Formats: sequence, C-alpha cells, structure tokens
Amino acid sequence: MKIVGVAGSPRHDKSSKFLLERCLQSVRSVAADQQEQIETELIDLAGMEFSGCISCNLCKKGLQCSLQDDFQPLLEKLAAPDIAGIILATPVYMGSMTAQMKAFIDRTVAHRRNGFLFRDKVGAAIAVGGSRNGGQELTIQAVHAAMMIHDMVIVGDGGHFGGIAWGNHPGGYAEDNVGIATAEKLGERVAHLALRLS
Repeated sequence: MKIVGVAGSPRHDKSSKFLLERCLQSVRSVAADQQEQIETELIDLAGMEFSGCISCNLCKKGLQCSLQDDFQPLLEKLAAPDIAGIILATPVYMGSMTAQMKAFIDRTVAHRRNGFLFRDKVGAAIAVGGSRNGGQELTIQAVHAAMMIHDMVIVGDGGHFGGIAWGNHPGGYAEDNVGIATAEKLGERVAHLALRLS
C-alpha cells in the first residue's frame, strides 16, 4: 500500500513541501504503530515543466496524453493499483491553488477517463496561505471538488478541512505549530482510513 503526496508549489523546498513531509511522516508513524506496511512517496512539482489539459481527448482512447512533457511519467505512476491515497499540498495563490497544482489536477482527467483509477482512494489536501486566514479553506475546497469528481473518499484533519498553515508565520513556517499539527493529524486520518478501506 502506498500514499502519494504531491507538492504543488513552483518553488523548491518551501512551506507546502515541508507540511506535506510532516503529513507523510504521520502516515508512516500510524503504519508503524499498527504494524502495517504503508509506503509513502512525495512528488514535487517545483521545476517540472508541463501545461494544463488541452482537451485533445486522446486519453479517451487509453491512459495516454498528447502533451509530451514532465507529466508523462506521472500517468503510469499514479495509475499504480497499490496507491491507497493521494494528498495534495499547495500554497494559496490569488485565493486558490497554484497554476502548477491546477494543471496537475486537470491532467489527471486521463485517470478518470480510463476506469476511474482514483475511485475509492483516500483524498486529502493541505493549503498554506500568506496569513493565518489567507484563503486556505477555499483552496482546499477547490482541491476537494476535483477529488469528488474522481470519486475519491475525502478526509479532513479530524475536525477541519485539512492541513491549514501560515507560510508567513512570524517565526517562520517551521514554527507554525498550529498549522503543523493540522498536517500531522491529516496524515493520521489518511493512514487510518486507508488501512480500514484495505
């Protein structure tokens, strides 16, 4: 069983990836506590070159895409049957997810068109805003909407929409203990539900 995390920031090694790493660490901790095997993998979109879907409809004829770019290797990777959950982490840009995350989500239409390959997998989201109340919940709802179109099973952090953090925390994002706790709780929820569904 595998849980995949996708960091949707255009910048390397910033707050979204940091929160996602903490979330995946919680997934592994739950697995260890339960004496279960859960592998985690982090896909970092920073530095990758790919565009959004152009609606060419080639993917209606199989798990393929006409756009020859950095998304191509992700087609097969994300179709792996051992993936039990997907966690998407994004900064908040102009009140929603980054262009990179939106392009990523739009390109996964190929997985929907080829047998709903994400159906019944656990879906979760993390959003990092420039302020404590900087559009994180709205951004997570946009990510959740796409997950619902994939027919995924969506979880929050046990009481909220998901991982919600403050990128410009006065002490730095690594000191945002409230935000970190939501990401860690989200990882726990993803792991517990993935184990239950398996």
